[in-house]
Amino acid sequence: MAENKEKKHKLEENSWEKLDYKELGLRCGIEIHQRLNTHKLFCQCPSILRDDKPDIIVKRKLRAVAGELGNIDIAAKHETQKDIYFVYEAYSDTTCLVELDEEPPHLMNQEALNTVLQVSLMLKAKPVDEVQIMRKTVINGSNTSGFQRTALVATHGTLDTKEGKVKIPTICVEEEAAKDVTKGVDKDGKRFVTYRLDRLGIPLIEMATDPDIFSPQQCMEAAAKLGMILRSTGKVARGIGTIRQDVNVSIAKGDRIEIKGAQDLKLIPTWVEYEARRQISILKLQNFLNNNKLKEQDFEKSITNLTNVFKNTNCKFVNNAIKKGDQVIGFVLPKMNKMLGNEICPNKRLGTELSDYIKVKVGLGGLIHSDEKLDKYQFSEEEINSTKKELSLNENDAFILIVAKEKIAKKGINLIIEKLMQFKNIGIVREVRKPNPDGTTSFMRPMPGGSRMYPETDTMPLKTDITNIKLPELLEEKAKRYEKEFKLGSDLATALAKSTQHDLFEACAKKFKNIKPAFIAETIVSTPKIISRKHKLNTDSLKDDQFKVLFEKLDSGNIAKDSVEDILISMAKNETIDFDKFKPMSDKDIEEEIKNIIKNNKDLEFKHLIPKVMGALKGRAEGKKVMELLKKSQNS
Repeated sequence: MAENKEKKHKLEENSWEKLDYKELGLRCGIEIHQRLNTHKLFCQCPSILRDDKPDIIVKRKLRAVAGELGNIDIAAKHETQKDIYFVYEAYSDTTCLVELDEEPPHLMNQEALNTVLQVSLMLKAKPVDEVQIMRKTVINGSNTSGFQRTALVATHGTLDTKEGKVKIPTICVEEEAAKDVTKGVDKDGKRFVTYRLDRLGIPLIEMATDPDIFSPQQCMEAAAKLGMILRSTGKVARGIGTIRQDVNVSIAKGDRIEIKGAQDLKLIPTWVEYEARRQISILKLQNFLNNNKLKEQDFEKSITNLTNVFKNTNCKFVNNAIKKGDQVIGFVLPKMNKMLGNEICPNKRLGTELSDYIKVKVGLGGLIHSDEKLDKYQFSEEEINSTKKELSLNENDAFILIVAKEKIAKKGINLIIEKLMQFKNIGIVREVRKPNPDGTTSFMRPMPGGSRMYPETDTMPLKTDITNIKLPELLEEKAKRYEKEFKLGSDLATALAKSTQHDLFEACAKKFKNIKPAFIAETIVSTPKIISRKHKLNTDSLKDDQFKVLFEKLDSGNIAKDSVEDILISMAKNETIDFDKFKPMSDKDIEEEIKNIIKNNKDLEFKHLIPKVMGALKGRAEGKKVMELLKKSQNS
C-alpha cells in the first residue's frame, strides 16, 4: 500500500521543473502544407476563396472502404463511427464538376508541379523519374470523393539548422481539402457538417522531415526556415491559413503524437514542451494503473443510473436535461481520488483530457468529476453524499458523471474506460491532436495508417523535367544583399525581403536616384501599415503603379517628402489627387507663411507656435526646413 501511495504522490507533483530533452529522448518532425498561388491542381478553376452565397448545394454520406492492402484505415473507421452526413456548397462560376466528383480529374497543373520541383532542388532533394498520383482515403467530408489526390515528387532532401541537419525524406504535391463552414444537428437529430468547395483542389506542396529535431527551439527554427524557402519561390499563397504546420512529438518511452495545424511559429516550442510533459504524466499514470492492478471490470461494475438523485437538483443544465429525457450516469474510478484534477501538463488536467476524448468520439458536451468544485454546479451536499452512497465510493476513489441520453452516456463512459485501459496497457497512444492557444493540445482523431493509400486510376503518370527549373534567391540572402547594396538597416531589409514588394523596391531604388533607398523601402513596407492602423484604411489595395507615380513626383521635386503619407491616404481612398497641392514651397514662401502666422498669433509662446506652423505647412515643406526658418524668424 505504501508503494501505491508513493506512486500516486509522484503523479500529483506539478513543479514543472526544466526538462532535459536529451535525457528524455525528445524527437520531433515537421510536416508542412503550403498552398500554391496557381489555378487548381486537376482542373482550370481559379484558386479563389469566397464568402458570398453559393448557388449549388449537394448532400452526401461517405463510408470507409479497404485500401490497396485490403484493410480499412483506423482513421477512416473512426470517421464512419460518427454517423455524420455532409452538405457541400459550390459556385457555378468558380467551381466545376471535378470538385463535385462528377467528372474525372484533368491533367495535373504543370506550374504547380514546377514550383514543387523548384523547392525540391532548393532542399537538395532528388526528383523522382515519374510522378505517380495516389489516392489517400479521407472520409471526414473534406473531400467529396472520399479521398485526396497526392503525388510524390522528390526524396532525400536536407535542411541545415543550428543544432544539425534535418533530413526531408519526401516532398509531394497534393490537392487542398474543402473548408468546413458550419456543423450541427438537423430536425431529425442527424449530425451534419457543411463544406464549401471553393478551397477544394487548390495545389499544396507537402514536405515531411525525419524525426531529426531534438529540442523545441530547433523545431521552431526548422519550421521558420522551411517557410522562408517556400516564400523565396514567389509562387506560394500568402495570408492566414495558406500554410499549415503539423508537428510530430515523442519521448523515448512515449510514442509519436501529431499536433495538427500548429500555425503560430512562436508557440511551436510551447506545444512541443507541453506535449513532452503530457507524455511524462501519462507514463506516470500508466505505472499507477499497473501498480494498482486496475482492470476494465473494476470500472465497469460500478456504472450506475443516478437520475433519481438529481431529479430535483438546483443545477439548471442537469435539471433541464432530465426534463428532456436525459439520464445522469455515474461510475467509480477506484483509488484515483484527486487524480482527475491533476495537471498532466500546464493548463491541462486529466479530467479535461478524458472530457476532450468523449466530446470528439460521441459529441458529448463534457463530464463532471469529483475533483471539481461541485458547488459551482449548485449541487446540494445531500446530492453529493447520495451520489457517493449509490456508487459505494471509498475515501480514495474518484467518480465521473455524464448527463445525456442513457445510450450515449454509457457509450461515453465505456470510451473513458477504454482510454484508461489504453493508458494502462500502451501508455502513449498514437493520435492526432489539436493545438490550443494556451500551448496545450486536445484529442482530434486516431493516427492514420498506411491502409488509406492506393493508386489513382483516372490520371496518367507524369515524367519530371528539371532542365528549365531556376533556383530563386533565398529571402535571407536577399535581406543581406539589401543591407549591403542599398544600406538598409537589418530589420527593414528583412521585412522588405519577406514582403511581396521587394521587386517593386529594387526597380524604384535603381530608377529614382534622388530618393534614399531606405525612404523608398519605408514607404513601401512601413507607411501603408501605419496608415492602415491610424486611419482604418485598406492599404492592400495600393498598386505598384501608384507607388511608382509617387516616387517619380518626389524624385523630380514636384512634391514634398512630407506629403507622401497624405498622398498615400488619398490613393487608399481612391481619390483623385491634385499633385500641385503638394508642390514644395520655396524658402521665401515658407518664411512669408511663418511671418503671417507669427503676426496673427503674437501672444503665443514659441513652443505653442511650433504645432501651429507645422500644421499649416504640413505636406508642403519638410519639417526640418520649417524648424530652421521658424527659429530664424524668431531670432530676427
